[in-house]
Amino acid sequence: MTGRILNLGYVKDASVDSYDPDEPYSLISAKDSSIKPDPEMVATGVDIGLMRLHIHNAPERRRFLGLLPDRSYEIMVTFASVHIHQRSDGDRDVMKVKYSKFFNIDKEDSAGGFTYKKMFQGLKFKRSLSLDVKLTEIDNNVVDPDPLASLLEDTGIGTVLDLAPYNPKEYIMLASNIVSKIQEVFGSDKAGDDPLWEDSLVLEPKPTIPGSYRLREGFYAIIEEYPGFDFGEIVYQNNALYWRETHDEIPANYLVFSVGKSIPV
Repeated sequence: MTGRILNLGYVKDASVDSYDPDEPYSLISAKDSSIKPDPEMVATGVDIGLMRLHIHNAPERRRFLGLLPDRSYEIMVTFASVHIHQRSDGDRDVMKVKYSKFFNIDKEDSAGGFTYKKMFQGLKFKRSLSLDVKLTEIDNNVVDPDPLASLLEDTGIGTVLDLAPYNPKEYIMLASNIVSKIQEVFGSDKAGDDPLWEDSLVLEPKPTIPGSYRLREGFYAIIEEYPGFDFGEIVYQNNALYWRETHDEIPANYLVFSVGKSIPV
């Protein structure tokens, strides 16, 4: 871990179903007491969508070797969450499911193919929603994950990880095992890879755990802290984070995801 400090923000006054992309929405801490948590989400379950990944500052290892800086990065994003699966016999299984995706990305660029992708649907939880988020720079002198990224798209693993009730438990387990193996082969355990982020987020519809965040529908932003960081100076607009009253994207690595109630089936 590189000592990067992460902050979780919440977009005010914008819902998943109704927001104007051209309007600048204020960003506040996801711990702010003005956010009214929604206890109904325990009963409905949640859908989580990945909105935007912006890389502003990834390591440039080539520089330390006396070479020209490498402005092209291979980044792997991993989300893991605990899912409560209702079995036909009435018992419940607790499974840790993962989603991973590779991106080839240039410095101060955003990951393509990321916007509005639904990652988890019908995610059930008990009293809190725990998300493990990892952002890893892959050392492409060791492996080249491009073929594997294509494989993920071809096999539709994002669809397999749809957790709605009509998807059998076996497929969820299979998808999670596949992703775990991918991470074992290409992930942060490989020598030379740099885990940019590694953090656990606990979202609660009834905040009781010290340090947890408040859970309700809307957009959340994981932001890497930078000198002068201030939620009050950031707005969410056109699916990106900008300095207030400018068209300048904030000088930080950040990831935006959405949380919405699952539609009952």
